[in-house]
Amino acid sequence: MSALTVLAGVWTAPRLGNGQEGAEPVVGGDLLRSVPFDRIALNDGSVLTVEPVSPRPLPPYDPSKDSKRSRPKEKFKPPAEGNISLPGEKSKFKAADDKDEGPEPGVSEVAVHLFKGEQRDFNLKRSGIKRIDYFEDLLLAETDRLVLARDFARAFECLLRVQTRNPAWPGLDEHANRLLFAEGAAALLENDGEKGLRLLRELFARKPDYPGLADKLAISYAGRAAKAFDLGLHARGRQILHELESIAPNQTVVVEARERYIIRARELTREAARKTGADRLDALTEALRIWPALTEAHAPYAEAFAAEPTLDVGVVDLPRPLGPWARAPADERVSRLIYQPILASSEDEAMQGAGAHGAQLAERLETTDLGRKLTIRLRPGVAWSDGSRTVSALDVARALIDRAGPASPSYNARWSDLLEKVEATEATRIDLVLTRPYLRPAYWLLGPVGPAHAGPDGRVTTLDRARPIVGDGPFRWVASDARQLQLQSKGATASRIKRLRETAYPSARAMIGALIRGEVSLAEHVPADRVAALASNRELKVGKYIQPSLHRLALDGRNPLLRNRTFRRGLSYAIDRATLLEDTLLKHPADPISRSADGPFPRESHADAPDVKPFEYDPYLARMLIAAARKEMGVSTLKLNLEYPARPEPQAVVPKLVEAFQLVGVEVVATERPESELESGLRSGRRFDLAYRVSRCEEPVLEAGPLLCPGYDAPPDAEALGSVASPRILQLLLQLERAPEWPTAKGIAVQIDRECRDELPILPLWQLEDHYAWSARLRGPSELAGRLYQGIETWEIEPWFARDPW
Repeated sequence: MSALTVLAGVWTAPRLGNGQEGAEPVVGGDLLRSVPFDRIALNDGSVLTVEPVSPRPLPPYDPSKDSKRSRPKEKFKPPAEGNISLPGEKSKFKAADDKDEGPEPGVSEVAVHLFKGEQRDFNLKRSGIKRIDYFEDLLLAETDRLVLARDFARAFECLLRVQTRNPAWPGLDEHANRLLFAEGAAALLENDGEKGLRLLRELFARKPDYPGLADKLAISYAGRAAKAFDLGLHARGRQILHELESIAPNQTVVVEARERYIIRARELTREAARKTGADRLDALTEALRIWPALTEAHAPYAEAFAAEPTLDVGVVDLPRPLGPWARAPADERVSRLIYQPILASSEDEAMQGAGAHGAQLAERLETTDLGRKLTIRLRPGVAWSDGSRTVSALDVARALIDRAGPASPSYNARWSDLLEKVEATEATRIDLVLTRPYLRPAYWLLGPVGPAHAGPDGRVTTLDRARPIVGDGPFRWVASDARQLQLQSKGATASRIKRLRETAYPSARAMIGALIRGEVSLAEHVPADRVAALASNRELKVGKYIQPSLHRLALDGRNPLLRNRTFRRGLSYAIDRATLLEDTLLKHPADPISRSADGPFPRESHADAPDVKPFEYDPYLARMLIAAARKEMGVSTLKLNLEYPARPEPQAVVPKLVEAFQLVGVEVVATERPESELESGLRSGRRFDLAYRVSRCEEPVLEAGPLLCPGYDAPPDAEALGSVASPRILQLLLQLERAPEWPTAKGIAVQIDRECRDELPILPLWQLEDHYAWSARLRGPSELAGRLYQGIETWEIEPWFARDPW
């Protein structure tokens, strides 16, 4: 009755109008789904649910001022002394309707709109209102309840709705801070440290002095620093400690975490004092990696490095296993360091021994009988690393004979077909007789040579059964495993490289990160999209290899599906080469070197046919060809396996190739393998479906077979030549192998390039300009080189360790 009395008192007031019937609020229900509303409590205990009032919030209400304004006005009376002022005085005139100036009155009435009823618009006197619960305040209260219930997502939605309605609503910031603290603390308890710290750091940026925040951050940061210490991520751990010291410098956990790093670094420094040589340097290096500011380790480190100059190299792959052969790119990179080849190159200068002292075994190579007979004269005094004796004609003869034996790990089918006789006529002379004249016989003398007194794997059994690798190159093998290879120089001088250590990284990002941090001084490979950034770094230098790398998908024609030419064409049309190259690999437009391939050979080489059209991308035609091939072969499903090496480029594009093949109806299962493992298997002639291959080509005439057929030089029982999907291309390869002169051979190579466009024995992808990078403290690498360690005998390196920037 009291509420009705109050409402009846305002019925006579002007109405704001009857709005259309709106949705009702969910009072006591889910506020996130409810239409906005306010709740007004009257003095008599009644509660009204109304549409949001305006303005929000209402200005302060003073009942005393309201009662003063409500008193009846006094009748106007002129002043007793009159309204006329004397000259020079202020006018005393005052009109009858003039009002006294006073303070701005508060709002005495509130216009409200009910959600139901015929009469829904009213004016309520402020004096009759006990309390107004605004919708925003209800949402804030709901936030508190949800935080207690650990429903942080819905609590955030409540705050977000308040912010959307009124970003400056009183109490919004305080509730947001409370939510960040509660959710961050809960995440830390649930071992979600990254999320918890992210939320607490955001709270720290909003309100650094929030109660209890410093303690929470200190405990969390210290835990992360300890975890980084346990994982060996010392640079990351020091960064965490640095951030923590700026937040809570005097916390006990901060001091304890910092001391853990320092104590371990000092322990390693004391251990280093009891060691010598490389072990001493490694201990000091590790101590400074843990805590670079440890001053007592600086001088010993510089002294140890001067005694053992070490070059750390980041690579994408290591030889698996290492021996006197070249079955993968990693073998080709390392073998020159351990083994000297008979000839350093196939050029005439190397055959005459000019300028190749110390880089090859041959002092001179003589050819007679139109190249069928070769005489090799060895340099005297080249010693094996085990100190047993010097390299003799028997060592070279055995190496050449092993390459012709199918059971040897260094077997080569073409060399076996070409070799007729090997004879060591003197201690430093070897006579070779070939079955036929060869265009460039020196090409077969570029491989490594192992000792005759070692096993086929180049290892010699010792009394302690260590079986070390014995070589005659500038470095000797020390140790190797799946992640690291260590070599020792045999003739290093002050500041020259005395020890070389290759470390394999799982990704290009990890390898480049190690180079930037200073953990390695040389990176074997730099992805194309990182070249510009590294070149702009003043602490680094970037070089490039002379030959670009050729990327292609090898096909095994022993699989009936891949022997179907229509099917191969469908696969080719499904590949968008230009887009994958520019958007995924280069991250910029193609250039004259890095561009899509139009055949198996490098663009602009003498074997590159000029009239070959580039490969097109047409997914609709690809689907039609795949469907036609399915009908021709009478199969219902098309499923292939794609093996690819653990290199940056295949890792980036293979998932997209799989997706492209899936869109045209071919299911492809991708499998990543270490490159040495993959290439060794392919070159041995094992079966496969699709294989992503990367290699360089210096002379297409001599390397056409291995480019088009991975097992081209495999033993006969592997039947690897059957993997050439096109009989026509296999016919041309065999003709090229027996070409009698260079003009004929070059013509056949061009014909192979031209016919590969339609026959598709492989699926050419693109060629890329390859780069490597090194630290400025390493002096000697060239900006243009044929191989990574070219001229390493003259390289010099300075001691250095990464210091924190703060």
